[in-house]
Amino acid sequence: MRYEFVIIGAGIAGSAISYFLQNRKVLVVDKEGICQKASNAAGAFLFPKVGFNTKYTKFVNEALLYSFKIYESIGIDTNKTGVLILPRDEKDIQKFKEYKKSFTLKYFEKENGFFFSDGGIVNSEKVCEKLLENCEFKKEEILNIEEKGGYYLLNNKIETENIILATGWEEILKIPYIKIRPVWGQRIEIETDISLQNHTHKNCSISKNENGIVKIGATHERIWEDKAPNQVSAQILIDKANEITKLTNYKIYSMKSGMRAGSVDYFPIIGEVIDTEKTLQLYPEVKKGRIPKEVIYKKGIFVINGGGGRGFSNYVYSAKILSEAILNNKIIPEYLDSKRLFIKWARKLKI
Repeated sequence: MRYEFVIIGAGIAGSAISYFLQNRKVLVVDKEGICQKASNAAGAFLFPKVGFNTKYTKFVNEALLYSFKIYESIGIDTNKTGVLILPRDEKDIQKFKEYKKSFTLKYFEKENGFFFSDGGIVNSEKVCEKLLENCEFKKEEILNIEEKGGYYLLNNKIETENIILATGWEEILKIPYIKIRPVWGQRIEIETDISLQNHTHKNCSISKNENGIVKIGATHERIWEDKAPNQVSAQILIDKANEITKLTNYKIYSMKSGMRAGSVDYFPIIGEVIDTEKTLQLYPEVKKGRIPKEVIYKKGIFVINGGGGRGFSNYVYSAKILSEAILNNKIIPEYLDSKRLFIKWARKLKI
């Protein structure tokens, strides 16, 4: 059977882009299943970014508001009870005084920090399943991709006109100019009787108590290996949570971990994949720092990656932008387009 799109990866990135392509003939494949690995371990907190009104801060907060809109429209409970974002130390307290001069989201000051009504949390598995419900899904590992003149053949049996790579930190096709920074994170859930009126973030994120369960999560270890959730790292999260509220009479209910896929400049990476060999052959001056007249793309191969620890808000907005580029030829903003990484990569090549 031939598909118009095959999306490789059924985490939040793949699920999000599938939602915006659901009226097309789409197949989503993942070797682990729907919402596994990093997406399964995500805290899925939907919090604003506190900082100066930079391009990245504006992107994160625009993406956040858009994500709330989409999740609520498809019936996902966003637990939008607000979030209190606290400074980590005295240095942060001084920074916060400067940050508030450029806030665009509504807030009020509380406990040396800022309370935003636009703060919530979603169930990661329910989100991915809901976003995917109108697309076909297969649990399968893609081991072979062949170009067949007008279409691609996957695993010698799946035909598709387009491939979208939503593979996180694992590489399916070699894309030399895209470097993913894997960052290990863990989420624990505890049974407790503590009462929090809202979600809170300091050195970790803590959810409001929901039926006796509180979620604690952080993306806190920059390592290059996946590992199982463990008591040592769980205790680190407990210690961080204790800086926010004293945890008494609690029991760890579950532990999950996974490798978040981050980009070198924190922005997500979306767009058509560049044929680096052909582009450099035609425009070798790129290596000297010059912008090429054009770049040559691998027709029908796209990427959505690099969402980092904010995947459940960043990817929905990024997927909308990517789908509009694919279907309606809309321009991808430069700060999201994977082309930005190609130019930087090419300039570092030896002449």
